[in-house]
Amino acid sequence: MGVTKTSEPAARAIPGVILQFLDRASVALGCTADRDRLPTIHWVSGWQADADQKSLWCFVPREFEAGLRQAIAAKGRFSMTVEHIGPHECYQFKGRILEARPATEADAAVVARCRERFAAAVRQVPQFAGHEAALRRYILDAVVAVRVAVHEIFLQTPGPGAGSLLARLENPS
Repeated sequence: MGVTKTSEPAARAIPGVILQFLDRASVALGCTADRDRLPTIHWVSGWQADADQKSLWCFVPREFEAGLRQAIAAKGRFSMTVEHIGPHECYQFKGRILEARPATEADAAVVARCRERFAAAVRQVPQFAGHEAALRRYILDAVVAVRVAVHEIFLQTPGPGAGSLLARLENPS
């Protein structure tokens, strides 16, 4: 699948409608690749836009750190697919790792909000109603915070247009 070309001008920051989506989204997966382009999946327990609105903080648990340290050291590429469970609204963010640091108490609060959104979304499925405690355990505590400069945002919601480029950020450094 190739990149869809767009005639839209480069955005200066992550569009506001996408920032609003990130505040209601309920689940995310990140991905890095090694030198041979073999992917490594990184569960993302929480996320938030950086104050610059050009980058995202992705909070990764210890159980999904494999391969992440090498990607961080190389300032490698990182992609994150984020979904709002229920309406299946979904976007993919592609960019480059800028920095990483140990997760903080403030990051834990972001993860807690994402955990509650996940549990609230999944408990709407009849067979999961009443299993909130188990659903909350599905979102693991983060140990590392990774800041990713967003270069491109793609629509991934199932249906017409899935895979299309929505925004390319200018000066993605």
